[in-house]
Amino acid sequence: MGQAIPSPMDIQRFAIAGSEFDADDPRLQEALALAYESPQRPRCLCCPEGVEMYVARHRQFVLKRMPGSGGRHHPGCPSYEPDAHQSGLGELLGEAVVESSPGCFELRVSFPWSRVAGRAVPRGEAQDTAEVAVGRRRMTLRALMHFLFQSAGFNRWSPAMEGKRNQG
Repeated sequence: MGQAIPSPMDIQRFAIAGSEFDADDPRLQEALALAYESPQRPRCLCCPEGVEMYVARHRQFVLKRMPGSGGRHHPGCPSYEPDAHQSGLGELLGEAVVESSPGCFELRVSFPWSRVAGRAVPRGEAQDTAEVAVGRRRMTLRALMHFLFQSAGFNRWSPAMEGKRNQG
């Protein structure tokens, strides 16, 4: 069997302070440390004009996409994220999906998270309602599954997954 020809998105490339680096370049951490202290933004080179990114510091320096810029990246780029309104998530953001802190979400669903066997709750007496309340949007089970798959990255494929995902 022949070897696959790498596509431009097999290795993410970045422009930092006039130099270009692959994501696996051993000099990348040193360049990111300098960029972290600089006001100049690194650029992802997944498309000809490049897309601005920023440097975050955790245990090491990490390049992250700028908020709202996921749709400007090439669809094969690890930093790509479809616009929330195109993916269907846009209708749920702020109501059924609330990001309470970066990476932490409150999810409101249209089904019970758990079921308890036993008697049903007795109904109360009907009362006259002076106002009509519009309930918040809630996620269906299908929307929840899409959200979880997207959050976990199961909706993406990369060459490193070759031969690792199958139906068997």
